[in-house]
Amino acid sequence: MAMSMKKIGAIAVGGAMVASALATGAFAAEKVGDVDAFAADVVADGNANVDIVVGSNAAALDVVSAANIAAKIGSLMFTEGTVEDGAATVSVKAEAESDDFELYVSDVDQATTADVAFITTPDKDYNDVFEAKTSMGDFTYTAIESLGKLDTLTEVDDVDPSEWNNSDENNAAELVFVKVTGTNDDDGEYDINEGDAVYLSATFSDDKDAFEELRIGNRIPFLGEEYAVVKVDNDDDFIAVGKEVFDGVIKEGESYDLGNGYTVAIDSVLSPLTADGDPKVNVKILKDGKTVAEKFDTTQIKMIYGDIGVVVNSAWENVGSDYGYAEILIVDNVVTLELGEEFIPDWEVYAFDATTMTLEKDVSDISANGLAGVALQYSGDDEEDLEKDDSFDVADYVTFELEDDDDDINALFKMDQAKEVSLAIGQTVNVLNAEIKLSEIDAEAKEAVVMTAPIAVLDSEASLDAADKGLILVGGPVVNALTAELADAGLVAIDNESPATLAVAAGAANGNDVLVVAGGDRAATEEAAEALIDML
Repeated sequence: MAMSMKKIGAIAVGGAMVASALATGAFAAEKVGDVDAFAADVVADGNANVDIVVGSNAAALDVVSAANIAAKIGSLMFTEGTVEDGAATVSVKAEAESDDFELYVSDVDQATTADVAFITTPDKDYNDVFEAKTSMGDFTYTAIESLGKLDTLTEVDDVDPSEWNNSDENNAAELVFVKVTGTNDDDGEYDINEGDAVYLSATFSDDKDAFEELRIGNRIPFLGEEYAVVKVDNDDDFIAVGKEVFDGVIKEGESYDLGNGYTVAIDSVLSPLTADGDPKVNVKILKDGKTVAEKFDTTQIKMIYGDIGVVVNSAWENVGSDYGYAEILIVDNVVTLELGEEFIPDWEVYAFDATTMTLEKDVSDISANGLAGVALQYSGDDEEDLEKDDSFDVADYVTFELEDDDDDINALFKMDQAKEVSLAIGQTVNVLNAEIKLSEIDAEAKEAVVMTAPIAVLDSEASLDAADKGLILVGGPVVNALTAELADAGLVAIDNESPATLAVAAGAANGNDVLVVAGGDRAATEEAAEALIDML
Protein backbone atom coordinates (compact mmCIF):
# COMPACT_ATOMS: atom_id res chain seq x y z
CA MET A 1 0.00 0.00 0.00
CA ALA A 2 2.80 2.36 0.87
CA MET A 3 4.60 1.55 -2.34
CA SER A 4 1.49 2.33 -4.37
CA MET A 5 1.11 5.74 -2.77
CA LYS A 6 4.75 6.57 -3.47
CA LYS A 7 4.30 5.66 -7.14
CA ILE A 8 1.24 7.89 -7.50
CA GLY A 9 3.18 10.71 -5.85
CA ALA A 10 6.02 10.35 -8.30
CA ILE A 11 3.61 10.52 -11.25
CA ALA A 12 2.06 13.70 -9.86
CA VAL A 13 5.45 15.36 -9.53
CA GLY A 14 6.37 14.34 -13.07
CA GLY A 15 3.18 15.84 -14.42
CA ALA A 16 3.95 19.11 -12.69
CA MET A 17 7.27 19.23 -14.50
CA VAL A 18 5.78 19.01 -18.02
CA ALA A 19 2.58 21.01 -17.62
CA SER A 20 2.12 24.50 -16.18
CA ALA A 21 -0.44 27.26 -16.26
CA LEU A 22 0.09 30.19 -18.65
CA ALA A 23 -1.63 33.46 -17.86
CA THR A 24 -1.02 36.38 -20.25
CA GLY A 25 -3.23 39.43 -19.96
CA ALA A 26 -6.85 38.29 -19.83
CA PHE A 27 -6.06 34.91 -21.42
CA ALA A 28 -4.91 31.69 -19.72
CA ALA A 29 -3.78 28.35 -21.10
CA GLU A 30 -2.09 25.18 -19.92
CA LYS A 31 1.44 24.81 -21.29
CA VAL A 32 2.82 21.36 -22.05
CA GLY A 33 6.41 21.11 -23.23
CA ASP A 34 8.74 23.99 -24.05
CA VAL A 35 6.11 26.38 -25.41
CA ASP A 36 8.24 29.47 -24.65
CA ALA A 37 11.11 28.25 -26.83
CA PHE A 38 8.73 27.40 -29.68
CA ALA A 39 7.09 30.87 -29.50
CA ALA A 40 10.48 32.58 -29.49
CA ASP A 41 11.41 30.84 -32.75
CA VAL A 42 8.33 31.42 -34.91
CA VAL A 43 10.22 34.17 -36.83
CA ALA A 44 13.89 33.72 -37.78
CA ASP A 45 15.94 36.26 -39.78
CA GLY A 46 12.78 38.15 -40.59
CA ASN A 47 10.96 35.14 -42.05
CA ALA A 48 8.18 32.96 -40.68
CA ASN A 49 9.67 29.75 -39.31
CA VAL A 50 6.37 27.86 -39.04
CA ASP A 51 3.36 26.76 -41.04
CA ILE A 52 -0.16 27.01 -39.60
CA VAL A 53 -2.59 24.12 -40.09
CA VAL A 54 -6.33 24.20 -39.39
CA GLY A 55 -8.65 21.19 -39.57
CA SER A 56 -10.81 20.51 -42.62
CA ASN A 57 -13.76 20.07 -40.26
CA ALA A 58 -12.87 23.09 -38.14
CA ALA A 59 -15.50 25.47 -36.88
CA ALA A 60 -15.42 29.05 -38.12
CA LEU A 61 -14.00 30.15 -34.78
CA ASP A 62 -10.94 27.91 -35.29
CA VAL A 63 -10.33 29.44 -38.71
CA VAL A 64 -10.50 32.94 -37.22
CA SER A 65 -8.02 31.91 -34.51
CA ALA A 66 -5.62 30.56 -37.15
CA ALA A 67 -5.89 33.81 -39.13
CA ASN A 68 -5.21 35.90 -36.04
CA ILE A 69 -2.09 33.87 -35.24
CA ALA A 70 -0.90 34.32 -38.85
CA ALA A 71 -1.46 38.10 -38.65
CA LYS A 72 0.50 38.35 -35.41
CA ILE A 73 3.42 36.41 -36.88
CA GLY A 74 3.32 38.67 -39.95
CA SER A 75 3.69 41.74 -37.75
CA LEU A 76 6.94 40.33 -36.33
CA MET A 77 8.64 39.96 -39.69
CA PHE A 78 11.47 42.49 -39.74
CA THR A 79 15.25 42.42 -39.68
CA GLU A 80 17.57 44.30 -37.36
CA GLY A 81 20.86 45.85 -38.42
CA THR A 82 23.10 48.89 -38.52
CA VAL A 83 22.04 51.72 -40.84
CA GLU A 84 24.99 52.38 -43.14
CA ASP A 85 23.56 55.03 -45.42
CA GLY A 86 20.54 57.25 -45.68
CA ALA A 87 19.53 60.69 -44.47
CA ALA A 88 18.86 62.47 -41.24
CA THR A 89 16.86 65.49 -40.15
CA VAL A 90 18.86 67.88 -38.00
CA SER A 91 17.41 70.68 -35.89
CA VAL A 92 19.52 73.83 -35.74
CA LYS A 93 18.76 76.57 -33.21
CA ALA A 94 20.53 79.92 -32.97
CA GLU A 95 20.21 83.14 -30.98
CA ALA A 96 21.99 86.46 -31.42
CA GLU A 97 21.55 90.19 -31.10
CA SER A 98 23.11 93.20 -32.80
CA ASP A 99 24.65 96.30 -31.37
CA ASP A 100 22.11 98.75 -29.99
CA PHE A 101 21.42 102.42 -30.62
CA GLU A 102 20.18 104.91 -28.02
CA LEU A 103 17.01 106.03 -29.68
CA TYR A 104 15.90 107.95 -26.60
CA VAL A 105 17.98 109.05 -23.60
CA SER A 106 15.80 110.12 -20.69
CA ASP A 107 18.02 112.90 -19.32
CA VAL A 108 19.03 114.41 -22.67
CA ASP A 109 16.98 116.86 -24.73
CA GLN A 110 16.72 115.17 -28.13
CA ALA A 111 15.37 116.34 -31.44
CA THR A 112 12.75 114.58 -33.53
CA THR A 113 14.03 111.52 -35.36
CA ALA A 114 14.45 112.06 -39.07
CA ASP A 115 13.48 108.83 -40.79
CA VAL A 116 16.52 106.86 -39.67
CA ALA A 117 16.94 103.41 -41.19
CA PHE A 118 18.68 100.82 -39.05
CA ILE A 119 20.67 98.05 -40.73
CA THR A 120 22.24 94.78 -39.60
CA THR A 121 24.19 92.10 -41.52
CA PRO A 122 26.27 88.98 -40.74
CA ASP A 123 29.45 91.06 -41.23
CA LYS A 124 29.48 94.79 -40.59
CA ASP A 125 31.66 95.31 -43.70
CA TYR A 126 28.52 94.84 -45.80
CA ASN A 127 26.92 97.83 -44.09
CA ASP A 128 29.44 100.20 -45.64
CA VAL A 129 27.91 99.77 -49.11
CA PHE A 130 24.78 101.56 -47.89
CA GLU A 131 26.36 104.41 -45.89
CA ALA A 132 26.08 106.94 -48.72
CA LYS A 133 22.69 105.67 -49.96
CA THR A 134 19.32 107.16 -49.05
CA SER A 135 16.87 104.80 -50.73
CA MET A 136 16.03 101.45 -52.27
CA GLY A 137 13.15 102.35 -54.53
CA ASP A 138 10.26 103.54 -52.37
CA PHE A 139 12.15 102.57 -49.22
CA THR A 140 13.62 105.99 -48.49
CA TYR A 141 15.44 107.41 -45.49
CA THR A 142 17.45 110.48 -44.62
CA ALA A 143 20.15 108.60 -42.74
CA ILE A 144 21.22 105.04 -42.10
CA GLU A 145 22.52 103.75 -38.80
CA SER A 146 24.52 100.52 -38.68
CA LEU A 147 23.81 98.27 -35.73
CA GLY A 148 26.81 96.13 -36.57
CA LYS A 149 26.49 92.43 -37.24
CA LEU A 150 23.87 89.87 -36.33
CA ASP A 151 25.84 86.62 -36.25
CA THR A 152 22.92 84.35 -37.11
CA LEU A 153 22.16 86.07 -40.40
CA THR A 154 23.50 83.85 -43.16
CA GLU A 155 26.50 84.53 -45.38
CA VAL A 156 27.73 82.50 -48.37
CA ASP A 157 31.48 82.77 -48.88
CA ASP A 158 31.56 81.58 -52.49
CA VAL A 159 28.44 82.07 -54.60
CA ASP A 160 29.93 80.29 -57.62
CA PRO A 161 31.70 77.16 -56.28
CA SER A 162 31.94 75.48 -59.70
CA GLU A 163 33.18 78.67 -61.36
CA TRP A 164 30.47 78.71 -63.98
CA ASN A 165 30.79 82.46 -64.41
CA ASN A 166 34.17 83.53 -63.01
CA SER A 167 36.89 82.46 -60.61
CA ASP A 168 36.34 85.30 -58.13
CA GLU A 169 35.02 84.08 -54.79
CA ASN A 170 32.18 86.56 -54.55
CA ASN A 171 29.97 86.55 -51.48
CA ALA A 172 26.28 86.74 -50.69
CA ALA A 173 24.69 87.92 -47.46
CA GLU A 174 21.40 88.65 -45.74
CA LEU A 175 20.70 92.25 -44.72
CA VAL A 176 17.81 93.64 -42.69
CA PHE A 177 16.57 97.25 -42.74
CA VAL A 178 13.94 98.93 -40.56
CA LYS A 179 13.10 102.64 -40.71
CA VAL A 180 11.74 104.29 -37.58
CA THR A 181 9.81 107.57 -37.67
CA GLY A 182 8.69 109.44 -34.59
CA THR A 183 9.54 111.78 -31.75
CA ASN A 184 12.29 111.08 -29.27
CA ASP A 185 10.46 111.42 -25.98
CA ASP A 186 9.47 109.14 -23.13
CA ASP A 187 6.00 108.63 -24.62
CA GLY A 188 7.50 106.55 -27.41
CA GLU A 189 5.14 107.00 -30.34
CA TYR A 190 7.49 105.57 -32.93
CA ASP A 191 6.10 104.36 -36.26
CA ILE A 192 7.17 101.70 -38.75
CA ASN A 193 5.06 102.28 -41.81
CA GLU A 194 4.16 100.17 -44.82
CA GLY A 195 7.24 99.76 -47.01
CA ASP A 196 9.61 100.82 -44.24
CA ALA A 197 11.19 97.43 -43.57
CA VAL A 198 13.18 95.29 -46.01
CA TYR A 199 14.84 91.89 -45.89
CA LEU A 200 17.50 91.60 -48.62
CA SER A 201 19.69 88.76 -49.86
CA ALA A 202 22.33 90.19 -52.19
CA THR A 203 25.58 89.24 -53.91
CA PHE A 204 28.77 91.19 -53.19
CA SER A 205 32.35 91.32 -54.39
CA ASP A 206 34.94 89.36 -52.47
CA ASP A 207 35.98 92.59 -50.71
CA LYS A 208 32.35 93.21 -49.67
CA ASP A 209 32.56 96.79 -50.91
CA ALA A 210 30.43 96.52 -54.08
CA PHE A 211 27.51 94.57 -55.47
CA GLU A 212 27.91 91.79 -58.03
CA GLU A 213 25.45 90.43 -60.57
CA LEU A 214 23.28 87.52 -59.43
CA ARG A 215 23.56 84.72 -62.00
CA ILE A 216 22.09 81.29 -62.65
CA GLY A 217 23.80 78.71 -60.47
CA ASN A 218 24.80 81.24 -57.80
CA ARG A 219 24.30 80.26 -54.19
CA ILE A 220 22.51 82.78 -52.03
CA PRO A 221 21.06 82.75 -48.52
CA PHE A 222 17.32 83.06 -48.08
CA LEU A 223 15.73 83.26 -44.64
CA GLY A 224 18.55 81.37 -43.01
CA GLU A 225 19.20 78.62 -45.57
CA GLU A 226 21.45 78.38 -48.62
CA TYR A 227 19.80 78.04 -52.03
CA ALA A 228 20.98 77.87 -55.65
CA VAL A 229 19.41 80.09 -58.32
CA VAL A 230 18.00 77.95 -61.14
CA LYS A 231 15.86 80.39 -63.10
CA VAL A 232 15.06 84.09 -63.57
CA ASP A 233 11.90 84.25 -65.65
CA ASN A 234 11.47 87.38 -67.78
CA ASP A 235 7.93 86.55 -68.86
CA ASP A 236 6.30 85.47 -65.60
CA ASP A 237 8.52 87.63 -63.36
CA PHE A 238 9.84 85.13 -60.85
CA ILE A 239 13.14 83.92 -59.46
CA ALA A 240 13.38 80.20 -58.67
CA VAL A 241 15.82 78.80 -56.14
CA GLY A 242 16.35 75.32 -54.70
CA LYS A 243 18.53 73.18 -52.44
CA GLU A 244 21.55 71.70 -54.18
CA VAL A 245 21.56 67.89 -54.41
CA PHE A 246 24.10 67.47 -57.24
CA ASP A 247 26.65 69.74 -58.87
CA GLY A 248 28.98 68.07 -61.32
CA VAL A 249 29.31 66.27 -64.64
CA ILE A 250 27.04 63.52 -66.00
CA LYS A 251 28.04 61.40 -68.98
CA GLU A 252 25.72 61.01 -71.93
CA GLY A 253 23.32 58.11 -71.33
CA GLU A 254 23.72 58.21 -67.57
CA SER A 255 21.49 59.65 -64.85
CA TYR A 256 21.37 60.86 -61.26
CA ASP A 257 18.94 59.23 -58.81
CA LEU A 258 17.12 61.71 -56.57
CA GLY A 259 15.10 59.08 -54.70
CA ASN A 260 11.32 58.61 -54.52
CA GLY A 261 11.41 57.26 -58.08
CA TYR A 262 12.85 60.45 -59.64
CA THR A 263 15.95 60.58 -61.82
CA VAL A 264 17.59 63.23 -64.00
CA ALA A 265 19.12 61.85 -67.18
CA ILE A 266 21.39 63.23 -69.88
CA ASP A 267 19.82 61.39 -72.80
CA SER A 268 22.10 62.72 -75.53
CA VAL A 269 24.77 65.27 -76.33
CA LEU A 270 24.89 66.15 -80.04
CA SER A 271 27.65 67.86 -81.97
CA PRO A 272 27.13 71.58 -82.73
CA LEU A 273 26.11 72.53 -86.25
CA THR A 274 28.94 75.05 -86.47
CA ALA A 275 32.51 74.91 -85.24
CA ASP A 276 31.99 77.69 -82.70
CA GLY A 277 28.54 76.56 -81.54
CA ASP A 278 27.44 74.76 -78.40
CA PRO A 279 26.39 71.09 -78.42
CA LYS A 280 22.70 70.34 -78.07
CA VAL A 281 21.72 68.45 -74.95
CA ASN A 282 18.62 66.38 -74.32
CA VAL A 283 17.94 66.39 -70.57
CA LYS A 284 15.04 64.52 -68.95
CA ILE A 285 13.37 64.28 -65.57
CA LEU A 286 11.86 60.82 -65.06
CA LYS A 287 9.47 59.40 -62.50
CA ASP A 288 9.54 55.61 -62.11
CA GLY A 289 11.26 55.36 -65.49
CA LYS A 290 8.74 57.52 -67.36
CA THR A 291 9.68 60.93 -68.74
CA VAL A 292 7.75 63.72 -66.99
CA ALA A 293 9.77 66.70 -68.26
CA GLU A 294 12.24 67.11 -71.12
CA LYS A 295 14.25 69.80 -72.89
CA PHE A 296 16.44 69.55 -75.98
CA ASP A 297 18.46 72.69 -76.58
CA THR A 298 21.87 74.27 -76.55
CA THR A 299 23.14 75.27 -73.14
CA GLN A 300 22.30 76.97 -70.86
CA ILE A 301 19.19 74.83 -70.24
CA LYS A 302 16.92 75.61 -67.28
CA MET A 303 13.94 73.44 -66.36
CA ILE A 304 11.67 73.01 -63.34
CA TYR A 305 9.28 70.17 -62.60
CA GLY A 306 7.45 70.32 -59.28
CA ASP A 307 10.08 70.89 -56.63
CA ILE A 308 12.96 69.65 -58.84
CA GLY A 309 15.12 72.12 -60.75
CA VAL A 310 17.83 71.39 -63.34
CA VAL A 311 20.38 73.66 -64.99
CA VAL A 312 22.72 72.41 -67.73
CA ASN A 313 25.53 74.95 -67.82
CA SER A 314 27.73 73.51 -70.54
CA ALA A 315 28.36 70.36 -72.58
CA TRP A 316 31.10 68.82 -74.67
CA GLU A 317 32.07 65.65 -76.51
CA ASN A 318 35.13 63.47 -76.02
CA VAL A 319 37.99 63.72 -78.48
CA GLY A 320 36.65 60.97 -80.70
CA SER A 321 33.07 62.36 -80.58
CA ASP A 322 31.93 58.97 -79.28
CA TYR A 323 29.97 60.38 -76.36
CA GLY A 324 29.40 63.62 -74.52
CA TYR A 325 29.28 65.13 -71.07
CA ALA A 326 27.07 67.75 -69.46
CA GLU A 327 27.93 70.03 -66.55
CA ILE A 328 24.77 70.10 -64.50
CA LEU A 329 23.23 71.45 -61.31
CA ILE A 330 20.27 69.60 -59.76
CA VAL A 331 18.21 71.01 -56.88
CA ASP A 332 15.14 70.00 -54.94
CA ASN A 333 12.79 71.88 -52.62
CA VAL A 334 12.37 74.53 -55.31
CA VAL A 335 11.00 77.86 -54.05
CA THR A 336 9.40 80.15 -56.64
CA LEU A 337 9.71 83.80 -55.64
CA GLU A 338 7.01 85.62 -57.61
CA LEU A 339 7.88 89.30 -57.89
CA GLY A 340 5.22 91.66 -56.56
CA GLU A 341 3.42 88.84 -54.74
CA GLU A 342 3.33 88.05 -51.02
CA PHE A 343 5.80 85.34 -50.08
CA ILE A 344 4.53 85.32 -46.52
CA PRO A 345 1.67 87.47 -45.22
CA ASP A 346 2.54 91.20 -45.34
CA TRP A 347 5.88 90.62 -47.12
CA GLU A 348 6.12 91.02 -50.91
CA VAL A 349 8.91 89.74 -53.16
CA TYR A 350 11.10 92.13 -55.18
CA ALA A 351 14.22 91.84 -57.28
CA PHE A 352 17.09 94.09 -56.16
CA ASP A 353 18.65 96.23 -58.89
CA ALA A 354 22.04 97.32 -57.57
CA THR A 355 22.70 99.67 -60.49
CA THR A 356 19.67 101.86 -59.74
CA MET A 357 19.35 100.90 -56.05
CA THR A 358 15.71 99.98 -56.56
CA LEU A 359 13.37 97.12 -55.71
CA GLU A 360 11.66 95.91 -58.88
CA LYS A 361 8.48 93.89 -59.50
CA ASP A 362 9.23 93.26 -63.19
CA VAL A 363 12.34 91.49 -64.42
CA SER A 364 12.21 93.63 -67.58
CA ASP A 365 12.67 96.77 -65.45
CA ILE A 366 16.02 95.58 -64.08
CA SER A 367 18.97 97.32 -65.68
CA ALA A 368 21.50 95.31 -67.68
CA ASN A 369 23.64 93.23 -65.31
CA GLY A 370 21.96 95.02 -62.41
CA LEU A 371 20.21 92.07 -60.74
CA ALA A 372 22.07 91.54 -57.48
CA GLY A 373 19.58 89.94 -55.14
CA VAL A 374 16.07 89.28 -53.96
CA ALA A 375 14.15 91.22 -51.30
CA LEU A 376 11.06 91.01 -49.13
CA GLN A 377 9.43 94.38 -48.36
CA TYR A 378 6.86 95.02 -45.65
CA SER A 379 3.39 95.52 -47.19
CA GLY A 380 1.24 95.33 -44.06
CA ASP A 381 -0.53 98.03 -42.09
CA ASP A 382 1.42 100.85 -40.48
CA GLU A 383 2.73 99.95 -37.03
CA GLU A 384 2.01 103.12 -35.07
CA ASP A 385 2.85 104.43 -31.59
CA LEU A 386 5.43 101.79 -30.77
CA GLU A 387 6.78 102.22 -27.24
CA LYS A 388 9.58 100.83 -25.14
CA ASP A 389 9.52 97.01 -25.01
CA ASP A 390 7.53 96.86 -28.25
CA SER A 391 8.91 94.86 -31.17
CA PHE A 392 8.46 94.40 -34.91
CA ASP A 393 9.00 91.09 -36.75
CA VAL A 394 10.87 91.20 -40.04
CA ALA A 395 9.63 88.42 -42.34
CA ASP A 396 9.00 86.13 -39.34
CA TYR A 397 12.78 85.86 -39.16
CA VAL A 398 14.42 88.80 -37.36
CA THR A 399 12.95 90.92 -34.56
CA PHE A 400 13.49 94.67 -34.28
CA GLU A 401 13.09 95.74 -30.64
CA LEU A 402 12.68 98.97 -28.70
CA GLU A 403 14.32 97.90 -25.49
CA ASP A 404 13.68 99.59 -22.15
CA ASP A 405 17.03 100.40 -20.54
CA ASP A 406 16.44 102.29 -17.26
CA ASP A 407 13.94 104.63 -18.93
CA ASP A 408 16.15 104.98 -22.01
CA ILE A 409 15.06 103.32 -25.27
CA ASN A 410 17.55 101.29 -27.28
CA ALA A 411 16.93 100.06 -30.81
CA LEU A 412 18.42 96.70 -31.74
CA PHE A 413 17.90 93.53 -33.79
CA LYS A 414 17.52 90.05 -32.30
CA MET A 415 17.18 86.53 -33.66
CA ASP A 416 15.92 83.36 -31.99
CA GLN A 417 15.40 80.82 -34.75
CA ALA A 418 15.17 77.05 -35.08
CA LYS A 419 15.20 75.25 -38.43
CA GLU A 420 15.07 71.61 -39.43
CA VAL A 421 17.20 70.51 -42.37
CA SER A 422 17.46 67.12 -44.06
CA LEU A 423 20.89 65.89 -45.09
CA ALA A 424 22.20 62.85 -46.91
CA ILE A 425 25.45 61.30 -45.70
CA GLY A 426 28.35 63.48 -46.80
CA GLN A 427 26.14 66.48 -47.57
CA THR A 428 26.98 69.91 -46.16
CA VAL A 429 24.43 72.69 -45.69
CA ASN A 430 24.64 76.27 -44.51
CA VAL A 431 21.81 77.16 -42.14
CA LEU A 432 21.57 80.12 -39.74
CA ASN A 433 25.18 80.89 -40.66
CA ALA A 434 26.37 77.51 -39.38
CA GLU A 435 27.87 74.88 -41.67
CA ILE A 436 26.37 71.47 -40.93
CA LYS A 437 27.80 68.26 -42.40
CA LEU A 438 26.35 64.77 -41.95
CA SER A 439 29.40 62.51 -41.77
CA GLU A 440 27.69 59.24 -40.92
CA ILE A 441 24.71 57.58 -39.29
CA ASP A 442 25.51 54.90 -36.75
CA ALA A 443 22.42 53.44 -35.13
CA GLU A 444 20.62 50.19 -34.52
CA ALA A 445 17.35 50.03 -36.43
CA LYS A 446 14.47 47.79 -37.45
CA GLU A 447 14.31 47.64 -41.20
CA ALA A 448 11.01 46.72 -42.85
CA VAL A 449 11.25 43.99 -45.46
CA VAL A 450 8.84 42.78 -48.12
CA MET A 451 7.52 39.47 -46.82
CA THR A 452 4.29 37.51 -46.81
CA ALA A 453 2.75 36.46 -43.53
CA PRO A 454 2.08 32.69 -43.21
CA ILE A 455 -1.31 31.55 -44.47
CA ALA A 456 -3.18 28.81 -42.63
CA VAL A 457 -3.60 25.64 -44.71
CA LEU A 458 -5.98 22.69 -44.25
CA ASP A 459 -4.86 19.46 -42.62
CA SER A 460 -5.54 17.73 -45.96
CA GLU A 461 -2.84 19.91 -47.53
CA ALA A 462 -0.16 19.27 -44.89
CA SER A 463 1.73 16.29 -43.55
CA LEU A 464 3.77 15.59 -40.44
CA ASP A 465 6.15 13.44 -42.47
CA ALA A 466 6.79 16.04 -45.21
CA ALA A 467 7.04 19.18 -43.06
CA ASP A 468 10.13 21.35 -43.70
CA LYS A 469 9.54 23.67 -40.73
CA GLY A 470 7.69 23.80 -37.44
CA LEU A 471 3.91 23.50 -37.43
CA ILE A 472 1.18 25.23 -35.44
CA LEU A 473 -1.90 23.01 -35.38
CA VAL A 474 -5.12 24.83 -34.51
CA GLY A 475 -7.87 22.57 -33.12
CA GLY A 476 -8.08 19.31 -31.22
CA PRO A 477 -8.06 15.73 -32.57
CA VAL A 478 -11.79 15.82 -33.42
CA VAL A 479 -11.41 18.63 -35.99
CA ASN A 480 -7.70 18.51 -36.99
CA ALA A 481 -6.37 15.30 -38.55
CA LEU A 482 -2.71 16.13 -37.73
CA THR A 483 -3.60 16.73 -34.09
CA ALA A 484 -5.38 13.36 -34.15
CA GLU A 485 -2.18 11.68 -35.42
CA LEU A 486 -0.24 13.17 -32.51
CA ALA A 487 -2.93 12.06 -30.06
CA ASP A 488 -2.94 8.52 -31.47
CA ALA A 489 0.84 8.42 -31.04
CA GLY A 490 0.48 9.51 -27.42
CA LEU A 491 2.37 12.79 -28.05
CA VAL A 492 -0.52 15.06 -26.95
CA ALA A 493 -3.48 14.49 -24.71
CA ILE A 494 -6.51 16.65 -25.51
CA ASP A 495 -10.13 15.62 -25.13
CA ASN A 496 -13.55 17.24 -24.76
CA GLU A 497 -12.79 18.19 -21.14
CA SER A 498 -9.41 19.83 -21.79
CA PRO A 499 -8.91 23.51 -20.89
CA ALA A 500 -7.22 25.92 -23.26
CA THR A 501 -3.92 24.20 -24.01
CA LEU A 502 -0.63 24.93 -25.75
CA ALA A 503 1.24 21.66 -26.17
CA VAL A 504 4.58 21.10 -27.89
CA ALA A 505 5.41 17.75 -29.49
CA ALA A 506 9.17 17.93 -29.99
CA GLY A 507 10.47 16.76 -33.40
CA ALA A 508 7.09 15.32 -34.40
CA ALA A 509 6.97 16.96 -37.85
CA ASN A 510 9.83 15.39 -39.81
CA GLY A 511 12.21 16.47 -37.05
CA ASN A 512 10.57 19.86 -36.53
CA ASP A 513 8.62 20.79 -33.42
CA VAL A 514 4.82 21.01 -33.46
CA LEU A 515 2.69 23.31 -31.31
CA VAL A 516 -0.93 22.25 -30.79
CA VAL A 517 -3.31 25.13 -30.01
CA ALA A 518 -6.54 23.55 -28.80
CA GLY A 519 -9.05 22.95 -26.03
CA GLY A 520 -12.10 20.87 -25.19
CA ASP A 521 -14.39 23.14 -27.24
CA ARG A 522 -14.26 26.04 -29.69
CA ALA A 523 -14.13 28.68 -26.95
CA ALA A 524 -11.20 26.93 -25.24
CA THR A 525 -9.34 26.71 -28.57
CA GLU A 526 -9.92 30.44 -29.14
CA GLU A 527 -8.62 31.19 -25.64
CA ALA A 528 -5.48 29.11 -26.31
CA ALA A 529 -4.92 31.02 -29.57
CA GLU A 530 -5.23 34.37 -27.80
CA ALA A 531 -2.77 33.24 -25.14
CA LEU A 532 -0.25 32.30 -27.85
CA ILE A 533 -0.73 35.68 -29.59
CA ASP A 534 -0.01 37.40 -26.29
CA MET A 535 3.24 35.43 -26.01
CA LEU A 536 4.53 36.34 -29.47
